Amino acid sequence: MNNIFYPSKNNNQKIHISVLSKGKDINAKDITIEYRKSKEEEFFNYINFDINKSIFMHQVHKDNIIKIDENNINLFGGRENLVEDTDALITNIKNIPLIVQTADCVPIILYCDESKSIGAIHSGWRGTVQNITAKTINLMKKEYNANPSNMYAYIGPYISQKDYEVGDEVAVHFKNKVFINNKWHIDNGLEIKNQMIECGLLENNIELSNLNTYDEVFYSYRRDGTQVGRMLTVGVIL
Repeated sequence: MNNIFYPSKNNNQKIHISVLSKGKDINAKDITIEYRKSKEEEFFNYINFDINKSIFMHQVHKDNIIKIDENNINLFGGRENLVEDTDALITNIKNIPLIVQTADCVPIILYCDESKSIGAIHSGWRGTVQNITAKTINLMKKEYNANPSNMYAYIGPYISQKDYEVGDEVAVHFKNKVFINNKWHIDNGLEIKNQMIECGLLENNIELSNLNTYDEVFYSYRRDGTQVGRMLTVGVIL
């Protein structure tokens, strides 16, 4: 499939990470729920995982984090059984895809090889201000004895700084910002990367995507407004 992206540093031997984009062949405004379902089923068949065993979140731009374990895993699966009011998931169960849905926000996959645990995070600017990534790392340390210095992090495609204009009330919270044409522009992904480093992750273990969701191949709320499509970022312990 030509609309799937993979991190360059991860070889998909210990963890599988992939990103389903929109593709260039259709306008986001023309996408129907049926079309989206068809493309998602095609995607999961291609990467050889079951969409009905994949854990989706009802994301709410907060800092709620849910641990997926043997006690609750049967409650979730596919788009029909979402983890409600959640923006991050953690687990140490193999072969369970954790899904982040985005259309300009930042998708993040964390993996600790030492503890064999994984995290999947949705972080818009509100999540970044609430430090959801650091909170997820700390919860992985608590639940799995994860070691930040032995973590790999993938910060997936998000809207680039040049296209992400914000008001003063948002910019005040960010260190990574520039003034363009008398407007603030923030780099949400770089802000998150710096938060990871403060938590003890090594810079060389953090992969920051240079793909911009404002480009046509991706879904972008800033570009297209409300539409049914979302990018899917998948993380799975193998």
